[in-house]
Amino acid sequence: MTMPGPKHVLALAAAVFLLMVFFPPYFGVYDQAGSNLHMPLGWHPIWSPPSQADAYRAIHGESLDSVLAGSAAERSRVIEERLALTRVGFNKVMFVFQVVVVALVASAVAVIVGRLRGRQPK
Repeated sequence: MTMPGPKHVLALAAAVFLLMVFFPPYFGVYDQAGSNLHMPLGWHPIWSPPSQADAYRAIHGESLDSVLAGSAAERSRVIEERLALTRVGFNKVMFVFQVVVVALVASAVAVIVGRLRGRQPK
């Protein structure tokens, strides 16, 4: 069985890096009266991030529609207030950590492959 070359490892690392760039991790924050609730929202395409309603549902375990009752005007006002307190953000710390891990793994695999190729007879 032949071992993958450094070029293959580099191509794989580049593909994983591009996936991470196009599908970054997101988080939701619900901020009310000084207490923040944080919840990871998963990885979503950069062209279609999760909505504020998705963040609210992930943080509280229920949709706004199931919580609210009353007149349409009052319901609309309460929904707007609650959504204003819910934010969606891009998790930069997790993204940087993932990039570092991919770079370290790719470089370690490239070193291992290089050493194994040096030991094999030609």
